[in-house]
Amino acid sequence: MGFLNKRFNKNSWKKILRDIILFVLILTGVSFYIQRNMISGKAPAIEATTIYGEHFSLLNKNKKPTLVYFWGTWCGYCRFTSPMVESISKDYPVISIAVSSGSNQQINEYLKTHNLTYSALNDGNGYFSQQWGVSGVPSIFIVDKDGNITSTTQGPTTSWGLRARLWLAR
Repeated sequence: MGFLNKRFNKNSWKKILRDIILFVLILTGVSFYIQRNMISGKAPAIEATTIYGEHFSLLNKNKKPTLVYFWGTWCGYCRFTSPMVESISKDYPVISIAVSSGSNQQINEYLKTHNLTYSALNDGNGYFSQQWGVSGVPSIFIVDKDGNITSTTQGPTTSWGLRARLWLAR
């Protein structure tokens, strides 16, 4: 313990704490900047056909909160996020929107290869991305049962963080 006292004095600890606080503030600022275009408030209604030919509707009247997940087959972070979304899809409604990811068949192949079973829409022309203010993937929106967006995130995230946001949206 004497070694630590000699190595780190009171001023050293203050500098370390200052640097940590500065890092957290910068990270928070970057996060807000990245998410600046993502919409909030009432979620746009989605009426579309999935890549499997099934009708999907997000009409703002679900019994549980819904996770809306924008991703891409080409996205490195999505390779880590998609399995988390898959596990969440067992407990909550999930709609995934594949951004610039090729044909329905290519997206379907990707999902099968990675053992992902959630519903997917093909956003090849960027319609949904533009409507929701998505400028990068992965982007995730939590929509409560009344159709309000309660949480947004862009970039890497955690399963427990997503589950907490869904639970809070109840």
